[in-house]
Amino acid sequence: MPTCTRERLTQLTRLITIGLTGLWLALETHDLLRSLHAHLHRTRRDDTGSESTEKAVLTAIALGVAVGLGAAITAVVHKYQGQIH
Repeated sequence: MPTCTRERLTQLTRLITIGLTGLWLALETHDLLRSLHAHLHRTRRDDTGSESTEKAVLTAIALGVAVGLGAAITAVVHKYQGQIH
């Protein structure tokens, strides 16, 4: 197998690994947010008005995770973009 093909395979393997890690992180974050929402719903069942606060907190957490994941993916793409071409 030529060296160029091995290098390309190594690069693609790294990118796939990073992609799968990002997917795993997103799924785990989703599961965490669902657990947190269920916990907050159980603990504050009788507290009226807290639903909008809970939604705001969950939205802020999800937005933070999305921005972080987007930044990580952008950094990886920029890092490997020159090697793929």
